[in-house]
Amino acid sequence: MTFKKTVLALAATVALFGVSTVSAHAATIQALPNQTETQAAHDAVNAASDSETSSATSTTTNSAATSTSADTTSTSTTSTSATSSTTKKVVALAKQLATENIPYVWGGESLKGMDCSGLTDYVYQHAAGITLGHYTVTQESKVTKEAVSDAQPGDLLFWGSQGASYHVALYIGNNQYVAAPEPGEDVQIQTISSYFMPSFAGKVNA
Repeated sequence: MTFKKTVLALAATVALFGVSTVSAHAATIQALPNQTETQAAHDAVNAASDSETSSATSTTTNSAATSTSADTTSTSTTSTSATSSTTKKVVALAKQLATENIPYVWGGESLKGMDCSGLTDYVYQHAAGITLGHYTVTQESKVTKEAVSDAQPGDLLFWGSQGASYHVALYIGNNQYVAAPEPGEDVQIQTISSYFMPSFAGKVNA
């Protein structure tokens, strides 16, 4: 009888603890979905935060790139504007000299008289602050050579082979140039022709 009671008591205890264990295990299982949802929500918040940070970084980078591009464009525009302004001054002075009855003088480089390279050097010194030198071959070294057909206003026109040119003039556009031609003639505007065709041209290096 006593043995039966002991067995029954033991069985009851095992059953009780078993239920408690199962209950505890069930509680744990029920808690897991909540933890998963919480973790999912946490991950979603982090993902949103990372997305916002990435977006902000991208926006900052794009803004910086746009700013740099704008600065580059501004610098390029300013440089082009300055070049255009210098060219206009050079062409304007050359045209003016062609109206002042300045005689051809060998080795001359003043309003009293000029030869061909004296004319081009005078114009660039006074209109652009650039010294070309008083000799056609020297002036060749101060330009970027190009075909006569590519010449732009303000460029120099040379006659003779490169390294041995003998005459130079200043191109003013519309197939015309200003030159100090030869003894007995004044500084004047002339037109390019096949009769006296320039050999090559050159853009003056700033």
